[in-house]
Amino acid sequence: MTLGLLSCFALFSFWSIANAEEQQTSSRSLASSTEYSPEHHVFQNEKLAPAAVQRFAEQQAVTLGTANAEANWKNADLDFYPLGPGTHSWLVQAALDGKPIGYMIITSTEQGQMLLSEYGQGEQSPYNNELLGQALDRQHMNLEALLAGGGELHLGYALPLLAYWKVEQPNHPALYIDATNGDILPSEFLNLLEADSKQVSASMTDLSTAPSGSVDALHLRPVFDPADNLLWITSTPVAANRAQDVIQHGENQEIVFSADDRNVVYGGPLPVSGYQLWHTDQKAESTLYVALGGKTSIQRFVPLSTLQQDGQFYTLNP
Repeated sequence: MTLGLLSCFALFSFWSIANAEEQQTSSRSLASSTEYSPEHHVFQNEKLAPAAVQRFAEQQAVTLGTANAEANWKNADLDFYPLGPGTHSWLVQAALDGKPIGYMIITSTEQGQMLLSEYGQGEQSPYNNELLGQALDRQHMNLEALLAGGGELHLGYALPLLAYWKVEQPNHPALYIDATNGDILPSEFLNLLEADSKQVSASMTDLSTAPSGSVDALHLRPVFDPADNLLWITSTPVAANRAQDVIQHGENQEIVFSADDRNVVYGGPLPVSGYQLWHTDQKAESTLYVALGGKTSIQRFVPLSTLQQDGQFYTLNP
């Protein structure tokens, strides 16, 4: 594994909880909404995310609300979960009247700019506690016993799609679990990733005064499983400069995103199941977020430019 390959994961992150009681409380809160007072909600957010991150997330929620008024992103409560001390990523879960309506992952780049790394609509989240429990059961492990015995549970995230849990127990190698499907990830790769990751020390830019934008309505495509027809493997990848046009206008084609030899750590290959176009106020600049998954995994919206750093798109006539 070369340093060049690993450099694309420089924003990889871990979240460590100080003790077992706090870890269990935080883990449960990811799985379901809990009742809390507004004062406690504000205190928790201030504790778990810088003010600049909160303002940026609120701005993105308002922008998402311009396309889907029924989801009511503008009025959603946002809960923040840091994805690693010093690595500048946060899971943001949005809820309205206690019901989840979506999530975002905010990342700070090495230049201090904030990026909406991905987002999703509805009740699902990349960090699925039920899948975590099932994965631990298959390993003959129990979370409460693990934490009581001095073990730790961490949340990890690496661009473009790697959401995972790191399970540590005394005198044992770390166990890595794909948070979206419960699969065990190769520890050798994750250990190298951890060793090669660099702490980002740049100050975050406060984007709270940046002009707001808008997003187009969701454009959804029929979902499918790339494993059902493997002919796409023998096809020629879509040229990078044609990918956006194919995703937006290839109605009669099934499109697969593949990170090739790194698919194992992305839960891929994944079907393209839609897209959403983001605009600045003047629509001078637009960003295409590509929807991946939706049949055997959750649907996640990720910038096209991010995906093209690590993989390619393939087409298949249905």
